[in-house]
Amino acid sequence: MIPKNTARIIMYLLRNIDEFGYNINQIAKLNKISVGSAFKILKELEKDKIILKKEISNASHYKLNLDNSEATKLCELLLLTEKRNLKGHAKLYADEVIKFKDAEMIIIFGSVLRGKEFNDVDVLFLTNQTKKVNDFCLEISKIRTKPVVPLILKQEDLIKAMKQRKEAILGMMKEGIVLKGESIFVEVIKNVNS
Repeated sequence: MIPKNTARIIMYLLRNIDEFGYNINQIAKLNKISVGSAFKILKELEKDKIILKKEISNASHYKLNLDNSEATKLCELLLLTEKRNLKGHAKLYADEVIKFKDAEMIIIFGSVLRGKEFNDVDVLFLTNQTKKVNDFCLEISKIRTKPVVPLILKQEDLIKAMKQRKEAILGMMKEGIVLKGESIFVEVIKNVNS
């Protein structure tokens, strides 16, 4: 298994897209890890070519090396682990939503992930099957207590929205849990960073 702090740093760099935007101190602080531990982890990841380092001013800045197949597989594995760790209402709805077959990627996000109080269940579907998704979500909404609210996008529209730094989309990609299409998620992040 991947050590907890190493996983935390990799997921942070995956979900927070920024061209070499994070130095050791920022990574340590934002992930609640000591600077010494972060330094050791980043050195190891750099040695394995999982992350890239760039010197800016007098600080080293890091980003994931998504051209490295080992790095992309690690990210996919960590995304699968997040899905497996879902609990409560989020898991209940995720088990229903994942049954939709005609989407490249499905992400559950929003208040359902944060706790007991939620009014609806927000789900991103990466597909062009708008009517099928809406019908599917209506069916789930009939048997569950809260409605499932779909956000339906095509991959190119998702990439475009992220490149335009649309806050709602960036927030969803930072905090949402990928239910299906881990490799697509990593590919989208790679395209946004290129």
